[in-house]
Amino acid sequence: MSAADGKWHQICATWSNDNGAWNFYKDGVLGKSGTNLMKGHTIRPGGSLMLGQEQDTVGGTLDKKQSFVGRLAFVNVWSYTLPGDVIKEYARCCLAGEGNVYTWSDFIYGIRGNPRVVIPAGCPCAL
Repeated sequence: MSAADGKWHQICATWSNDNGAWNFYKDGVLGKSGTNLMKGHTIRPGGSLMLGQEQDTVGGTLDKKQSFVGRLAFVNVWSYTLPGDVIKEYARCCLAGEGNVYTWSDFIYGIRGNPRVVIPAGCPCAL
């Protein structure tokens, strides 16, 4: 289920702490799923979410060799599991859906380093 083909893809991962159910979608199509992933776990408030860089310790110890090389766009985070039909609909348009925990604008205003911020060419529904 690789997305390393030089094209834009919508990637969506879901997880529910009730039963540990997880799903992994590419372009609105369910690719992999499972259960019992950290069942009953609660994500505590007050943390941070880092995109494009693996952390060796919370909030730091960053290794440039572990950074993401590629492009990210329209990242959103919800506090609930999106149903498959909604994920499929969101995959049809880059600008569809806005997370209730984090929205794309939360990420683009907190960027560090030297990234370029662009709207992907050929992105369905892009302005």
